[in-house]
Amino acid sequence: MLHLSMQLQPGDMQFVYNHALLHDRTAFVDWSEPGKKRHLLRVWLSLPGDRPLPNCFKQRYGSIETGDRGGIIVEGTKLNAPLEV
Repeated sequence: MLHLSMQLQPGDMQFVYNHALLHDRTAFVDWSEPGKKRHLLRVWLSLPGDRPLPNCFKQRYGSIETGDRGGIIVEGTKLNAPLEV
């Protein structure tokens, strides 16, 4: 087993291949000051020629087709990516 702990800094990017690597994260409490608030963007990538997913993933991702796997969208979530603080 391998355990890796990291602290991301502003501007850092992390790429994790969810279908080949079991990963988790610790709890996060955001700062109350607007200038210190966390700004996290999550991108779901599905590359052409990627490995197929079993049918059990369809309910979660909406599609299991290679190159069109959607992502997890929670009901009531408003999608946005503001850049201002």
